[in-house]
Amino acid sequence: MATKPRNIDDYLAALTNEQRAALEELRKAINATAPEAQECISYGLCAFRLNGKPLVAFGATANHCAFYLMSGSTVEAHGDDLKDYDTSKGAIRFQAGEPLPNALVRKLVKARLAENEKPAKKLPGKKHVHYHKDGSSWARGTKVNGVLTGYWEWFRKDGTKLRSGHFEKGERVGEWITYDRMGKPYKVTNMKPKTKKVGGRQRKSGS
Repeated sequence: MATKPRNIDDYLAALTNEQRAALEELRKAINATAPEAQECISYGLCAFRLNGKPLVAFGATANHCAFYLMSGSTVEAHGDDLKDYDTSKGAIRFQAGEPLPNALVRKLVKARLAENEKPAKKLPGKKHVHYHKDGSSWARGTKVNGVLTGYWEWFRKDGTKLRSGHFEKGERVGEWITYDRMGKPYKVTNMKPKTKKVGGRQRKSGS
């Protein structure tokens, strides 16, 4: 693709007619199974997130289309259903002329929904809420020993979500999402800890 797609419609517009048709059907099946999921572009793929967590994604190359479950355990657990497909850890590859059956897509998305609903490991910290001057919520998340940890989210004064992402020992990591004034994701930034190896040990950049 000549330019980076801003959304799934942009991504699909750059594909061949056959690829576009196959992935549109996949998109419909995902949205029908997880209607609350939010569409976005992540790592150059058409992705879906729910409650701040990655759910599934899809994309296409010159040689094939792919459905990404973002979970090696889900692919492994459905080995019998996927025995006729080319799979790898977390991904299913298929030809545009032979799209994945809707029933299979729905089954796999439901499995991912169930996996994401499992309670996360409780952090040994305290919940914190920060407020705008007018008393509305500005930010909320967890701190451990005064350090931002885990999932945090920020809000505008009108209550719409502005930004969300995860911290690890005070550093932003993973996917950080910026939302428009309708509360829909429009930008995803992938953050990495600012560390590097020096003499075989991890060291903060610039130290």
